[in-house]
Amino acid sequence: MDISNTRLRELLDKYLEGTASEEEIGEVNNWYKSFDAHKGLTEQLNPNQRTALEQLLFLRISRQAGLDQPTAKVVKAPFRIWWAAAGIAVLLAAGGIYFALNKRPAPEAQYAMVTEKAEKGNIKKIVLPDGSTIWLNYESQLRYAQQNDREVWLEGEGYFEIAPQAEKQFLVHSGKLDVQVLGTSFNIDAYAPADSVMVTVASGKVAVSHEKSEAVTLTANQLAVYQAAADRIEKYDTGATDASAWRQGLLVFKNASFRSIGRKLERRYDVRIRFDGNRTASAQLSASFGREQPLKDILRMLCDIYGFNYRQQPGTNEYLIYDDQPHQ
Repeated sequence: MDISNTRLRELLDKYLEGTASEEEIGEVNNWYKSFDAHKGLTEQLNPNQRTALEQLLFLRISRQAGLDQPTAKVVKAPFRIWWAAAGIAVLLAAGGIYFALNKRPAPEAQYAMVTEKAEKGNIKKIVLPDGSTIWLNYESQLRYAQQNDREVWLEGEGYFEIAPQAEKQFLVHSGKLDVQVLGTSFNIDAYAPADSVMVTVASGKVAVSHEKSEAVTLTANQLAVYQAAADRIEKYDTGATDASAWRQGLLVFKNASFRSIGRKLERRYDVRIRFDGNRTASAQLSASFGREQPLKDILRMLCDIYGFNYRQQPGTNEYLIYDDQPHQ
């Protein structure tokens, strides 16, 4: 039975609330039964996982109780299914099947976690037990459970080269996005606070999903951007090389705001950069700089494009970018 994720979420919400009509209940039942008719989907579910899915669909939970006291349960199997009263989205992509909640439980609550961090000014290379390699950009963090190194949580920016495992996908949680792959290389930029999250694919294929939208499939040299203000994912063609240039210590900016450039400079040089107003902060710039480029040279070249100026606050590592005269 063909049914969109949006329609499925709507039906499951009504089903769990007890407000679904007989026709809508029949639609949910038919959707569940249709799993047996789709070769490749049910093959990935063992008997315990099938039972968990059935319980998920037919367990009646009071939505109000669920919102006040959200609960979660984990099926202890290689392929995990999470559920809660808050609602569920079903995502089919990248040759695998993944059930994701609107409200995911924190991984620390389930398993002992390994945390890897890259400090300011340092890029860290990590090799996971499965052979996958990850580079963390400045002030980024990666977490994963000791029992499952093919599901990770990223804060900041990371470049991934995933070791293929046909029987087991690799899953990255970053901000409000989930990225699902079997074997590929890609970059995720999800520093906080930020108004967007970007996923750029260098090779292979990935599926990028968000709880309120359909999964977006990306191939080499494609980019997905999640815009927080619009709460949606947009897809573009791009050059993947620039997105991962930071691994070689390079700074590459294309049509980036001075504010977003300032954040990257802060992490690289361990400084603070302020702007005297929206005109300076929102100015769009394109430039690239080498590994050993001094900060003051970078600021001077960027300011010269728009005729801005900068100054270092006496006795501090704080810089002010201003237009004509600084505003106090």
